[in-house]
Amino acid sequence: MTEVPASPIDIPSIPDVVYRELRRDIARGVYKPGPIRIRPIAERFGVSPTPVREALRRLEAEGLVTLRKNQIVVNALSEPELREAFAIRAELESFAVRVGTPVIQQDEKLLAVLESLIDAMDRYEHRPEEWRGANEEFHRRIYHQAGMPRLESMIEALWVTVEPYLRLYVSTAGSFRTSQEQHRALLTALRAGDAEAATDVLRAHLGDTEEIVARGIASAET
Repeated sequence: MTEVPASPIDIPSIPDVVYRELRRDIARGVYKPGPIRIRPIAERFGVSPTPVREALRRLEAEGLVTLRKNQIVVNALSEPELREAFAIRAELESFAVRVGTPVIQQDEKLLAVLESLIDAMDRYEHRPEEWRGANEEFHRRIYHQAGMPRLESMIEALWVTVEPYLRLYVSTAGSFRTSQEQHRALLTALRAGDAEAATDVLRAHLGDTEEIVARGIASAET
């Protein structure tokens, strides 16, 4: 009998776990813009401050926090910073759609999954958390077809940056319904293999979201 060589199990390190949890909590608004302290975070995870500092340095590299001499601050987005983030998102996500469209068109199973996620979002219109989860999965599955893990990581980092503001300002029934119309138009373009139409829909989709959030930030700053 031929022995199968053992392969190492990829077990995440403590800093990896802390990083992922903090990143998710910042996106969900658990940690609001402003100062946070290392010790309570370390106590929450039952670890020393060292892996927390390592995780925070990774979050700083993504622009989510700022490490000062005696303070850690969760960054707030100004309106210009928000618009910059959406401008970059539009380019990266459009690129992912253009590259992935021919792959998606040939994958009937994936197209069916995308349609089921749109249907799920219809059901979740009055359940924002579930709606956001299905929406994120819809977009992630599309971008994954570009076959570029680094691109996916860059897109996700920008998602985390703007997510707290989406939760604050993109919550009306009208905005959900407009998004759903755009999701269906995007799926139609993907089925047809029309990358140009797909990217046009995506840019309009992101542009509408940007304007809603920008208005919310501007009103909060006045």
